Amino acid sequence: MGAEVVVVHPPFRWQRDYARDFVDGIAALEESTGIAFAVENMYPWRASTRRRLEMYLPGRDPSDEPYANTVIDLSHAAIAQDDPVAMAERLGPRLRHIHLTDGSGSAKDEHLVPGRGSAGAAELLHHLVDTGFTGEVVLEINTRRCTTREEREADLRESLEFAREHLSARTRDAVAGS
Repeated sequence: MGAEVVVVHPPFRWQRDYARDFVDGIAALEESTGIAFAVENMYPWRASTRRRLEMYLPGRDPSDEPYANTVIDLSHAAIAQDDPVAMAERLGPRLRHIHLTDGSGSAKDEHLVPGRGSAGAAELLHHLVDTGFTGEVVLEINTRRCTTREEREADLRESLEFAREHLSARTRDAVAGS
């Protein structure tokens, strides 16, 4: 298909055999195929308001492992209450792919229109521009609650405008200020 990047989730805890060799297996796949296998950040599951269960092995935060390529999903970061800019700083040049979305911090994987939640979407995009990010930014929103085609198109348009505004405004500001 010509894909340069394949996004993968880390294994669940009960996938012990798969999880045991996951980090080395990802590296071997990249070496044998020449394709970047970017590991996505995940989130703890909430058993109650106070109890969180870590369901992924070797873990939900790709910055904790030596993956060559990684993904930040803002909806997942919102659930985990992770700071996506801090995660991007930890990942540095290993960050290859962004799932631009949003979340309110609830236990649900909401995939809100960027800017409608509290995940820090604008701040992350500004950080990407400031650091010269050259990977992909992909919109990943949930439109299931839209009842009409017009609502769905409006959400998609709003998401695209958000991305364009926050990925280009700082570049224009820098050029105007020089």
